[in-house]
Amino acid sequence: MAYILPRAVIVMMCWSLTCGLILMLLPDANPAIFYFAGISWVLAGIVCFGYIRKLRNEQLSLRVRDITHARQPAE
Repeated sequence: MAYILPRAVIVMMCWSLTCGLILMLLPDANPAIFYFAGISWVLAGIVCFGYIRKLRNEQLSLRVRDITHARQPAE
């Protein structure tokens, strides 16, 4: 939950800013535009934060591998 909550807040803030811009530019906009914007931000958040998590996991596994490699006795 500690991983998902801050990222969900970021996505919600981006969606609300997008909706605000849409309302400023198109006052009589169709509600489907706002749904589409929300779905787009959710998908973008999943892709972006999933990729960041993947990179972090790869970096951690490389660090652990380097540590275990350094601890092995020389033959």
